[in-house]
Amino acid sequence: MRLLMSLCFMFFLMLSCKQEEQTNFLQQNSISLAQPRVIVNKTFIDSFVAIRAHLKVENVAIHYTSNGNEPSLNSEKYTQPIQVSNPGIYKFKAFHNNWKPSEVTEIELFKKGISADNILWYTKASEKYSGQGDKTVINQTKASLNFTDKEWVGFDTTAISTVKFNKKNHVKSVTISYLNDAASWIFPPESIIIFMDNDSKKEKIIKPLSQLVDKKNGTINIPIDAEITSLKIKINNLQSIPEWHEGKGQKAWLFMDEFIFN
Repeated sequence: MRLLMSLCFMFFLMLSCKQEEQTNFLQQNSISLAQPRVIVNKTFIDSFVAIRAHLKVENVAIHYTSNGNEPSLNSEKYTQPIQVSNPGIYKFKAFHNNWKPSEVTEIELFKKGISADNILWYTKASEKYSGQGDKTVINQTKASLNFTDKEWVGFDTTAISTVKFNKKNHVKSVTISYLNDAASWIFPPESIIIFMDNDSKKEKIIKPLSQLVDKKNGTINIPIDAEITSLKIKINNLQSIPEWHEGKGQKAWLFMDEFIFN
């Protein structure tokens, strides 16, 4: 009888342990991994840039893409720091047998363009969001997604400036980099007008947001294709926050971190 009770107790203990293991496994598979941390030594490429990615989880696998697509288990596996010489969007995602895959960590790298010599502002940034000063948008340093980052310059009015080069350059295009963070009342520009040396102009109208989206560092590329010594850039802020937003009817914020001349 005592032997039978001992066997029953051992069976119950084994069943409990197995159920606990199954429960833990189910709990793990219902939780996503944290996003991998991605570090670069710079975001503007002159020769090459080193990208490092890591996540402190045992047996985790990080996969990445360089074409803008979302990584899968079939994508290139990250095993050591990557040296890249091509600009583009690089995406990293973590995978593990016992956990749901992580969200994607994304980083965009840019080709180092023509360096501007100076910039003259006709309108002033907000004192609270004045960045590193007048040259913030031509210092070839990108900002994070945090709008308090000192590489952002914030306006609640139209932003007008003239960028000057120390010699005549053939500029193929200019890229305006801005913050899209509608939850913080920061919206893409409404339009951009660029005047060249000969007073000819290029204009770009930006499609407004139709709903709240995840914050991102956006870019707008405008073709120039001209020999110039300066560019006057007028960036029109969104005059009224749209109806779908809680701040509807009020002024929007415009945040920029870099003008890139290609």
